[in-house]
Amino acid sequence: MSNDAPGLAEADTRIGLFNDPLADWTNDDILLTKPARAMLGQRHLQGLRVLDWPELRQLFGKYEAPANKHGRRDRGLGLASVAMAVLGLMLAAFAPLALGVERWVGLTAAVLTLSGAALTAFHWLDHQSKARWLGNRFWTERVRGLYFQAIVNNLDLVARAMTDNVALGEWKVVRARALEALPKPDDVAHQIGKLAGTVEETDVWVLPEWSHSQPPPPPSEGLDILLPLLRSQRFDVQLAYVDRKLSDSLRAPGRRSQLVSRGSEILPAMAVLAAAAAGILMATGVTLPNPWVRLALATAASATAVALALRVINDSLLLSDDASRYAWYSAAVMRARSRFDAGDLGEKLAALRDMETVAYRDLREFVAAHWRARYVP
Repeated sequence: MSNDAPGLAEADTRIGLFNDPLADWTNDDILLTKPARAMLGQRHLQGLRVLDWPELRQLFGKYEAPANKHGRRDRGLGLASVAMAVLGLMLAAFAPLALGVERWVGLTAAVLTLSGAALTAFHWLDHQSKARWLGNRFWTERVRGLYFQAIVNNLDLVARAMTDNVALGEWKVVRARALEALPKPDDVAHQIGKLAGTVEETDVWVLPEWSHSQPPPPPSEGLDILLPLLRSQRFDVQLAYVDRKLSDSLRAPGRRSQLVSRGSEILPAMAVLAAAAAGILMATGVTLPNPWVRLALATAASATAVALALRVINDSLLLSDDASRYAWYSAAVMRARSRFDAGDLGEKLAALRDMETVAYRDLREFVAAHWRARYVP
């Protein structure tokens, strides 16, 4: 852990194969947790003086929980509908083998299949829930971006505010104005279709005047403290986060996408082999009522249904797309951090601005992918 990184998790921490890579993750880049603030206060009290933003922290916490809730609900409905439909089809395939209870197994299969189809239709048509989820997620990440955009576009003021009470008062006024410029979360939910469109460079910055880069401030002792903190908070934390998302855990998008893809490739082959076995048995004179023929056909039908379900899950949850997006984001953040490390004060400022562009484009791509996957032909 960097000495200046408040609450930053070790980037090389190993994640167990069956563990959630984000189970113990905290959003300490904007000092959400008390331990993060306490650590920063112990090491750089002047930094805590200007980087702690209670009003923004409260807003983020208020809307992050609904965003997570709607996200879990959306994914849960999708998985439940697919699981019910597939289980129903599998029961229907094996119903002829359930001697004595075929009728009840068939009835259960029909109920599960119809329920899965109904839940799928409800999930597909529930635009408002999807819009609320993406709207809250966009807004909370916009709040995170505002935190760093306000600092990056007022570096000199923030550096002076570390020791100057007048400058600290001015910095708090700037922060309040920036918060007022944020759109309301409910308004964002109604604009998801627009946010799924093309990204313009001016869209990146919360305040329009921030789209024009200012000359770098003069070197100062405050900047010597502030810049390493920004490196840790804006670059290192994001890289640690994305490294977890790209880990080998079965709950990470990349590994899940690989397993789903392999399963959807292997299962059709199993279906073909099972169907071929049934064909061979029937060619040798074994009739359809034979349990071995029925078992082979049921296996073929079930393997086909599960293979289709895996493809639906991969496509609807955007596992492959998310893995690719995280890989792109990681590479882009590393380039920005390398520019920050190698450059002078002007280059460091440019690298921080690059990071805001990268983060915003990633956010818009996330919104666009999940919205278009549902509602754009």
